[in-house]
Amino acid sequence: MSEPPTGAPYDDAPPPAAPPPAAPPPAPELADLETPWRRLDPRMLMIHPVQEIVRFLPALIGAVVVGQSSDTGGRFIELAVLVLAVGVGLLRWATTRFRIEHGQIELRKGLLNRQVIATPADRVRTVDVTAPPFHRVLGLAKVEIGTAGHTKERLVLDSLPTAEARHLREELIHRRRVAADPASPAPYGEPVPGLAPPPAGPADERGFAPVWSGDDVPGTETELLRLDPRWVGFAPLTLTGVFSALAILGFGNQFLQRYLQRTDLGGAVSGLGEHPLWVDVVVVLVGLVVLVSLLAVVGYALQFWGFRLTRHRGGTLHVTRGLLTTRETSIEEKRLRGVELGRPLGLRLAKGARLQAITTGLSRKERDRGSAWLSPPAPYDVVARVGRDVLEDDEALAGPLHEHGPAARRRRYTRAAVPALVLAVAGWLLVGLAQWWVGVGVLATLPLLLSPVVAGDRYAGLGHRLLPAHLVVQHGSFVRRRDVLERDGVIGWVVQQSFFQRRVGVAHVLATTAAGKQSYVVRDVPLDTGVAVALAVDPDLLTPFLEER
Repeated sequence: MSEPPTGAPYDDAPPPAAPPPAAPPPAPELADLETPWRRLDPRMLMIHPVQEIVRFLPALIGAVVVGQSSDTGGRFIELAVLVLAVGVGLLRWATTRFRIEHGQIELRKGLLNRQVIATPADRVRTVDVTAPPFHRVLGLAKVEIGTAGHTKERLVLDSLPTAEARHLREELIHRRRVAADPASPAPYGEPVPGLAPPPAGPADERGFAPVWSGDDVPGTETELLRLDPRWVGFAPLTLTGVFSALAILGFGNQFLQRYLQRTDLGGAVSGLGEHPLWVDVVVVLVGLVVLVSLLAVVGYALQFWGFRLTRHRGGTLHVTRGLLTTRETSIEEKRLRGVELGRPLGLRLAKGARLQAITTGLSRKERDRGSAWLSPPAPYDVVARVGRDVLEDDEALAGPLHEHGPAARRRRYTRAAVPALVLAVAGWLLVGLAQWWVGVGVLATLPLLLSPVVAGDRYAGLGHRLLPAHLVVQHGSFVRRRDVLERDGVIGWVVQQSFFQRRVGVAHVLATTAAGKQSYVVRDVPLDTGVAVALAVDPDLLTPFLEER
């Protein structure tokens, strides 16, 4: 056996293991933070004066009109209005300051009418980060903070650097401090000298202690949904898509008229009257359907392009969407009270659906702006999977429902047939007495012929179910909706009976809540069944009233 070379290391033991990396320091809670007053980003000076000029546009137009009739006075008015508009934008930046201190968000704004808005961070329900096109060009974003209470309590910070706006959202939603990228500018704009001392404790050259962000740790987000571009085909099948198309059409009406006048298409439109009436009707209807469909696709792309739904391990759902104006919304899951599954008739025929959140802290205006979207119009299987992932309940969205009985069925047929019968009689009276075109009577009769189909579909979509964690209600035909509400989110009950409902023994039973539409209705349910559902959800709410009866 040969001996090892002299001086060579010869040791069968493995080398000592490297010490484990140090754990990231715990992030301080917002209640412990004390930050200096800060201004918005100076780049907003390129945005707000333009916004103010738009607001002053009527006055500016008036000044131009006056200027055409005066050589000097009108020019002075134009200049004064322009300076005023720009000055207001500059004052907004100079007088707006904000900070987070001891778990409270504070905002100061105004010069003559000074306003101080403060709200505890634990009242924050949603945080939207919006970036219109001009903001995106400058790398800015607008932060809108939704809090519990009235919509006037919303705090708007316009404009912040995009990265810092996202960091602020993380702080407010997850209740802890987030470290900014070292290459980014100082968080939330430059400090305002003399208003507050820098925060105490170990800090970097910017005056902020380095803290780990959730974004720095892998695996902090789970993707639940990402938009498939093929889903734009669902756009013309929803009322939202049609309304978006009509809005775009109304906005571009003047441009369309000019285009028709300057092209051969205008001559084709003016020549419609040269053909038989039915040909003109068919051509106009087909053209309108094609135009509305194309505009609906455009509206869908503007609203939902890049849609992405993720779940953050800190307990939030995060939605990103928008083509020209990007919008990022974060919703705390502990504020989530359920979901609304919408299936308008067009989407149902195409096997599609859409999903929205039932959550506290969202006003009707915010819901109309789309802050509650969890899924755009998409294939039903995809939307149902997202709903199951959000609710963690396999039966809520796809399970069978309890029917509401013969009385509810009769009411569906009666309410569908009676108005249709009145319309048909009125149509034929106009044909017989006023000598109207016979087609009026035929068209007036169509709803009566379709009423049994509509009534049957309405009853097929009517039902409810009580699950261990959720109350499920469904109704509607042209716009069918299944609402899934957490039982713990119900704060009250209302039992409504009209004269006709009392005669057949059914009632509307409303589950009231602080989230979403504020109330969700079990429609035309037998009275005993409705009361039993309410008692099963929370006996303490109804028992005192039943004892009094």
